Amino acid sequence: MNQIDSNALEQLLNAQSQPAITMYIPMLTSAAPPHMSENQIRFKNLFHRAYEMLSQRQDGAGLTRQLRDFYKQHHNEPAFWEHQTPALLVCATAESVQMFQLPIDTEEYVALDDSFHLAPVISLVDDQRDFYVLALAQHDPVLYQGDMYGLRPADVHFPSDAHQALNIDEPNQQTENQGSATAPGSNSAGFNGRGGSRDPRDEDRQRFFRIINKIISANVDRKRPLILAGVDTEVTEFRELSTHPLILNASLSGNYKDVKPDNLFRAAYAVVWKELVVPEHQSAIEDYGRLHGAQPERTASDMKSVEKAANQGRVEKLLTSMTRQTTDTVQDNVASVSRLTFPDATTSQLMNALATKVYQMKGRVFNLLPDEMPQGKLMVAHLRY
Repeated sequence: MNQIDSNALEQLLNAQSQPAITMYIPMLTSAAPPHMSENQIRFKNLFHRAYEMLSQRQDGAGLTRQLRDFYKQHHNEPAFWEHQTPALLVCATAESVQMFQLPIDTEEYVALDDSFHLAPVISLVDDQRDFYVLALAQHDPVLYQGDMYGLRPADVHFPSDAHQALNIDEPNQQTENQGSATAPGSNSAGFNGRGGSRDPRDEDRQRFFRIINKIISANVDRKRPLILAGVDTEVTEFRELSTHPLILNASLSGNYKDVKPDNLFRAAYAVVWKELVVPEHQSAIEDYGRLHGAQPERTASDMKSVEKAANQGRVEKLLTSMTRQTTDTVQDNVASVSRLTFPDATTSQLMNALATKVYQMKGRVFNLLPDEMPQGKLMVAHLRY
């Protein structure tokens, strides 16, 4: 199954064939049979909605055939339904049907237009961040690499523990420690917190962490941020000695030995979102507010003025509201999640056209919550000139 990224987005935006169908389909992520059946029913209903739309167009026969063939291929394919993300994006023309998994929940949405409706996906790709998570431990530490879809083990291997890393013979080490503790006149059996000698185990752990740091430095993209996960004292110790230039401020506290990546991902991505994405969104909101007060001619605050500026290539930042926080999803979440939302058909068509123009003219598209939008608007723009 394809995942959406900048390359896929470019190909979709450059598609020339008309008409075009865009479908956003919410999915239950569990593979349990009742959930699979519900996903299949929803999939079927939205495809039928697309058929009905196309029946109103004289040029819709070829696309209808493509959609029917695609539907028959996937509807009863067990492997397809066993591995789902919170939503699917289907983009279809008479030439081809492409489907992408989305990492965010969505309302049901079907659009028939001369181009694909990709405004939410444009902002999703703009907000994408790749990152690492180090599940730090004195035994079997693991480095994960992550993106907006989840975590997977990185192709980086560490020694299993300090003994393996430092080639320490544990029985000999214990003998040496015992001899040191019982030597005549000795008062330094271990670290006593008042100036006594350091516990060799502390020194071994720090040496082990330095080896981990060295391996990371030699094998990862140093431009990607790193999140530390582990016992607080060990995380603090590793943070102090690490040479990675982009360790995020927040860490994940706890014992993550043998943790499943899916269980670690949600907390890790929340850190990425809070420390890297939210500040960019907030900066765009504040920049718009300052300009609107000092140089109102450098802003556009209604649909017509935004459309005019976008057609002229003047939009540097387009601020839109295409998402909300809610528990009202097919997942029956207890905690609220972000969900893509869509206004009426005419407004959606315009929003997608403008977001596409801004993106293709190297502007930035921001998808904000309704209460974050300046002046409560659905769309505003920060202009280049």
